[in-house]
Amino acid sequence: MQPFPPRHLATRKSRLDLTRNRDFMAQSLILLSVVLIVGMVLANLPDHTGSGSAHQGASDPGGGSPGPTTFGNPISNWSFEQNLAGWQVLGPADGSSEPQGRTSGSCASVRARGPQPARVGLAQYGVVRGAAKGSRYVAKAWVRSTGPGLKVTLRLVGTGARPDSSQAVTTTLPGMVWRAVIVDHTVTAPTDLGVEITADGVAAGDALLVDEVIVRQG
Repeated sequence: MQPFPPRHLATRKSRLDLTRNRDFMAQSLILLSVVLIVGMVLANLPDHTGSGSAHQGASDPGGGSPGPTTFGNPISNWSFEQNLAGWQVLGPADGSSEPQGRTSGSCASVRARGPQPARVGLAQYGVVRGAAKGSRYVAKAWVRSTGPGLKVTLRLVGTGARPDSSQAVTTTLPGMVWRAVIVDHTVTAPTDLGVEITADGVAAGDALLVDEVIVRQG
């Protein structure tokens, strides 16, 4: 039978084992952290072959940089953060930039001031210059109103004596709920394209609110 070690030696050995275990755990955690960091770095490295090369070829078919009417949003002042610069107020109404935007601090407010309910809204013309025949454009806007139930129309409209246009209609919801309206338009003859957002039958003091107006080709 093996004799038991003295009490003070056993305690000292236990403390030594505990210290070794703590050192081992610390080293293991450090190693695991390094492995995770290396994995994250490798996962975020850009892909220079395959899909990346295909994307570059598709976005630069002519050897130049893509134009804003193809891959960007040609709308000027599309989220109304400071004012309504670049926009034209339609109908008997006052336009301003007011809180609260859909995802930001401000939106456009078009408040009717006529003696009778009227059509009011916003327009920006010449958004797309020289749209080619057969090209397709999609416009999207977010709308709400101070009073629910307004019929809001989003139009993509060309130029000329008899401009070609397409439109979509939605109805505003109660409360502070924003609603998207989307319209697509195929150009039938070379033209410039503009955007109109209007609401019918808006009573004096009521307002149409608009935010995040986007136009894209495709």
